[in-house]
Amino acid sequence: MQKNSALSFLRIAVTAALLTYVLHQAGLLSIEGWQNLIDRFTQIKPLFIWALVGLGVLLTFSSALKWYMLARSRGLPVSFWRLYAYYLIGMFFNLILPTGMGGDVVRMHQLGRYTERYADAAASVFVERFSGMVTLFVLALLAVVVNLRLFNLPWLTVGISLAVVSAALICWSIVDERPFKLAQQLFGKRMPLFRKLLAKMEKFRQAVLAYPPGPLWVALINSLIFHFLAVVNAWVSVLAFGSDLSFLNMLVAVPIILFIMNLPVSIGGIGLMEFAYSFTLGLFGATPTLAISAALLIRAKSFLFAGIGGLFYILVGNGRPISKGSAG
Repeated sequence: MQKNSALSFLRIAVTAALLTYVLHQAGLLSIEGWQNLIDRFTQIKPLFIWALVGLGVLLTFSSALKWYMLARSRGLPVSFWRLYAYYLIGMFFNLILPTGMGGDVVRMHQLGRYTERYADAAASVFVERFSGMVTLFVLALLAVVVNLRLFNLPWLTVGISLAVVSAALICWSIVDERPFKLAQQLFGKRMPLFRKLLAKMEKFRQAVLAYPPGPLWVALINSLIFHFLAVVNAWVSVLAFGSDLSFLNMLVAVPIILFIMNLPVSIGGIGLMEFAYSFTLGLFGATPTLAISAALLIRAKSFLFAGIGGLFYILVGNGRPISKGSAG
């Protein structure tokens, strides 16, 4: 209990420190600074707003499509549009819950309850998310390698290296049954509650292993398309404020931005996204005000789609089990 309290306090402290830092960097600790920021937003041309909303639709569509193909490859009887709604519902809960993984748990529960196949539902969400994370780690590592002079930062190199190693260990623990059997031998016989948990984990592991190579390769290709769209998304957001950053700059910067945004160090990613944009784009010559303006614009768009997810939760969040309803 004390450990959890200490971790929560640390994350709150990091969140406050990040917010203070980015607000100071962008001159937003004064009324004049906020007025300048508001002026920048009021000068955005509507074309950029519509472009960003359109890109938001493409990004969510791409992720939902990847999830749908994974779910259907395992025979889960669910329509694409229901999964698209569940995906936006996940975005809504990612916004309101203190952890960025809360939405994934909600998605697992929603699909599991609808299909009555909880292990396969959890596996589909895991593979959808994990394939994206592996792709991001590889792209971030490539960005560092091709720009060693720019990204010659020990904390970044160590962070990406740890992420790659962690992903490899997760893959190993799923493919190789020896770690699971060792846990069963050490704790399964002595702790009945842990034995039940291990039984559920084994069902989940087998559900993940049931995926054939074909859908997994498709998921990885889809992840590459998603990250390309994410680069375009970030580039349009800086162009909206008159930036002259090139697309090639953003192609290198965005994987680092997304990697930093996924670090579990702040509450709900508050302050972390703004820091990621300010720090990374600053290496390419962008001013803190421009970088944070772009981050806030993208965050506003995420609020929009999360809000739509909240509406979907009211409309389809209580979908009936498939045995009592329809697959639509």
